[in-house]
Amino acid sequence: MKNTRILLALNKLKKSSLKVTPQRKKIIKILFCKGNAHFTVEEVYEKVKKNRLKISLATIYNTLNQFTEYGILKIVKAPKEKLFFDTNVTPHHHFFCKTSGELSDIELTDIKIKKIPKPPNGKKISSVDIFVNIQD
Repeated sequence: MKNTRILLALNKLKKSSLKVTPQRKKIIKILFCKGNAHFTVEEVYEKVKKNRLKISLATIYNTLNQFTEYGILKIVKAPKEKLFFDTNVTPHHHFFCKTSGELSDIELTDIKIKKIPKPPNGKKISSVDIFVNIQD
């Protein structure tokens, strides 16, 4: 039986205006095969090569960005300007390991925020992202 997360991602792809190409389907299978995960473009490219798939780095880059536009992935800008593509698109926070550069999820309910400052005039808060920096 296929992973439910893969099926949900494939369903989102089918409902989008993007074509359901073999490359996009293979990338979804790589991203969602183990539940919630965080990937850089380079990490996805390495997995593609390891699986002996013929998908260029440019195609992977473009595909991951397109997936974020359609809610299949969420882009996370971690400390040190490192970009991750997150398979968990629900609201949540992150641990960022300064030593390994890895990102891991923190459930939304595990952090309590007492007060958020008012945004500048004419602006509204669209989200609150918290990174808890850790190290080995």
